[in-house]
Amino acid sequence: MIISGDNACLACLLHNPSKVKEVLINKEKKAYYLKTIKKYNLIKNTRFIDKQELKKIDKDNLRQSNDIIIRREDYNSSSLEEICSSNKENSIIVALDQLTDHNNLGNIIRTCLLIGVNGIIIPEHSSAPITGSTANTSAGAIELLKFHISKNLNRSLEDLKKIGYWTYALDMKGKLINKNFKFDKKTIIILGNEANGIRKNILNNSDFIISLPQDEIKGIDSYNAANSLAMTLLHHKINIS
Repeated sequence: MIISGDNACLACLLHNPSKVKEVLINKEKKAYYLKTIKKYNLIKNTRFIDKQELKKIDKDNLRQSNDIIIRREDYNSSSLEEICSSNKENSIIVALDQLTDHNNLGNIIRTCLLIGVNGIIIPEHSSAPITGSTANTSAGAIELLKFHISKNLNRSLEDLKKIGYWTYALDMKGKLINKNFKFDKKTIIILGNEANGIRKNILNNSDFIISLPQDEIKGIDSYNAANSLAMTLLHHKINIS
C-alpha cells in the first residue's frame, strides 16, 4: 500500500514504523526529513529520488503534491473483542452502514480518534475501503484508530448488544436530541450511506433512532454525514463525562 502526505506519512513513522516497507523522499528535501528517518532507524529503507519520479509512483492520487511517500503493509482489521477491550465501563463505537465517500471516511476516522471513540465498524461490501487515500484524508489517524471489517453488520451489532451495548441510529426521522439527552455508557452510533441513509433492516433493529436539530432550508435537506456524526459524538462526550 502507498500512503502520501506529510501528516499521514509522519504518523505512520511515529506510531507504526515496523509496518514501513520503504520510504521515498524528494531528494531536494533530504535535509528536512533525514532526522526523522534516522530517529526511527529507517535509513536503510529510504530512497531519495526526483520529484517527478515521486509523482509517477503515486500517479493515482490526484491531490499528491508532497515530498514523501511510504510503502507500508496493508492496514489490518481488528476483531470486535479488540475494539471493546480498551474500555470496559464507558465505551463508544461507530458503525458506518455502507458509507462510500473516501473523504467522509477519512474525516470520520480523524474525528473518532480525537474524541475518544474505541473503534469503528465497516461492512465488508458496498463501503469505502481503507486505503492510502484514507490515510491522507484522516491526517494519519488511521494509524491509531481500530477498525473492524464486518461480514454482516447486523450480526456484529447484535453481538455487541449481547455484551451491554445500545445502538443509536442517526436518521432524519428520529427523535430530536437536545441538551438533556443522555447516551448509555456503552453506546454504538450508526451512520448511514450519504444518499440513502441507514438500511431498513438495521434501522428497525436499532434500540434508538435519533436526529439532530437543524433549520429548514429549501433545497438543503441535511448535514454532511461526517459533520452530523461529529456533532453527535461531541454531544455524547459532553453528556457522558
